[in-house]
Amino acid sequence: MLAGILVLLIFLAAAALMFTRKLPALLALPLMAIAVALVAGLSQAGWSWHETLKPYLFDRVIVGGSSRLAGAMVTTMFGAVLSQVVMRQGIAQHLIRLAAEYAGDHKLLLALILYAAVASNFAALSGLGAVIMVGSLVLPILVSSGFSALYSATVMLLGIAIGGMFNPANWRLYQELLGMTPEQIKPVVMELAMILLAVSLFYLLWEGSRQSKVFAWAAPNLAETRRVPAYALLTPILPPILMLTLKWPDLPAFMAAILYGCLVIQPQRLVANLTAAILEGLKDVSPVIGLFVGLGMALNATSDPMASSIMHPFLQAVLPQSPLGFVAFFWLAAPFTLYRGPLNLFGLGAGFAALMAKLGVLPPAAVMVAFMGVGQVQSVCDPTNTHNVWIGQFVHESPDRILRHTFPYLWVYVLIALSYMVAVRGIVQ
Repeated sequence: MLAGILVLLIFLAAAALMFTRKLPALLALPLMAIAVALVAGLSQAGWSWHETLKPYLFDRVIVGGSSRLAGAMVTTMFGAVLSQVVMRQGIAQHLIRLAAEYAGDHKLLLALILYAAVASNFAALSGLGAVIMVGSLVLPILVSSGFSALYSATVMLLGIAIGGMFNPANWRLYQELLGMTPEQIKPVVMELAMILLAVSLFYLLWEGSRQSKVFAWAAPNLAETRRVPAYALLTPILPPILMLTLKWPDLPAFMAAILYGCLVIQPQRLVANLTAAILEGLKDVSPVIGLFVGLGMALNATSDPMASSIMHPFLQAVLPQSPLGFVAFFWLAAPFTLYRGPLNLFGLGAGFAALMAKLGVLPPAAVMVAFMGVGQVQSVCDPTNTHNVWIGQFVHESPDRILRHTFPYLWVYVLIALSYMVAVRGIVQ
């Protein structure tokens, strides 16, 4: 119990330092990972440096964790190169010009359409590569149409969240942890998604109506932007087309789009344009790569069985067993899904969810509702998400500021969703 409380205190301290900007996530995440590993390792009965602590701290957390997100790092690099091609070849500017011409005074309609486009994409796509592909097209259009960086980032994040709820690939974890079937999951997802849709539309209309007409970025002179052939506009959407129709992996799809974008415009400058895009793209994502190293360490530290095992007694002591207690507990505990906290399925949460189902204190459907409900706070708000980091960097906005901007709306969503599922569906008796 004491070790579990210490892990929670470490998490809270790291979250507070990052939230108040006393310590950047680049440093806070690896420090948190090392602290959690030390507490979890030293709390094991009969621990020894060579047999338990050293393999956990050095091998699994520091060495293994630093390369855990290697795939995401490489995907980020290729996505950044594609973004540079889209911008340097004039494709992004041309798309922005078209959007500005056709949007006119219907800015909110544009935001709603792009929100729907993002959601529909992420009902089929997943991963950072998909975020980069879609975001490289959607975010410049939103920002250059007069929306703030915060609003544009939130439109993207809300679209990712609701689209991801319908993505069958994201249901697998619930199937494996809770033993639920897709037929049991579908109706729960549908109802939770409809509530999130209502909250999202309220945000889009309320915040969108308050937006200034001033551009958040220095907008290009649209009259002077280079006109590119219509077929060149396929460049930013070529990767998802290849992934969905031909089932290509993300990296080959990125490479094909990069080469296509360079060849259809100024093919005589292929080598020069490609080299410049690679160099500038790698420079753009270097801070994100550094953050991924610490994030991988935190993931390995918090998802390791040693860390999960010391949190089990603490969790068992505080689990709610009444409908009102269920709503109050998970609503008040929703912030603990942030910063890889104990309700984050990609942190300590996977072990907690499995334990809840194993103990039988809550039925599997209630566990799913709890974690999928608070999981939307993590999906939209968490500054340690790789997609939040990339989106924040792309629109020149701090992920921590995005957290403060979006959290109130998502916290309201959690309260409505939990209350509805208890009162109408009766998932907790």
